[in-house]
Amino acid sequence: MKNGWQSKLKKSDLQRLEKMASKPDPPTQASMAKALNVSQQVDRWRTFIISDEAWIYLSDTNAKSKVQYLSRDQNRRDLTQSTTVPHPKGVMVWMGISASGVTKPRFVESRAKINSEYYIQKILKPFLKDDYCRLYPNGDAVIHQDSAPSQASRITQKFLTEQQEQFLRLQK
Repeated sequence: MKNGWQSKLKKSDLQRLEKMASKPDPPTQASMAKALNVSQQVDRWRTFIISDEAWIYLSDTNAKSKVQYLSRDQNRRDLTQSTTVPHPKGVMVWMGISASGVTKPRFVESRAKINSEYYIQKILKPFLKDDYCRLYPNGDAVIHQDSAPSQASRITQKFLTEQQEQFLRLQK
């Protein structure tokens, strides 16, 4: 067992090993083990649906933002002041991604207060009804959310528990 996950070779892993070993100049055992370990690490995440929300701005900001990147050969004094557009037009969108595909985008209503109730009614319920069943018909996915207050609240976590959904709980 490694990191709490049982390691076992699948038929596809054995086929990969055979293919690697049959090459004229085969890789070392360590290289083959490393290649399999990577696939096992990736396999661990196959049942996760990772979600997040983001603002998408519709106004012409010329791709300028408050974030500036400094390369190693640049001096901070050489940077120009970044410009921002006051009150740019934009939308907030929530989406999820998994090894089985992506969810539909869920657009947050303009000026909506995103509390637990809004998040459950407008995001989670449609997601569970439409996307979760489509992506994981067996119901074996684990939902991963960030620590936004509406997602981390006891109300939201209670809702997911009552729905008998697996989800990552925030560490206190």
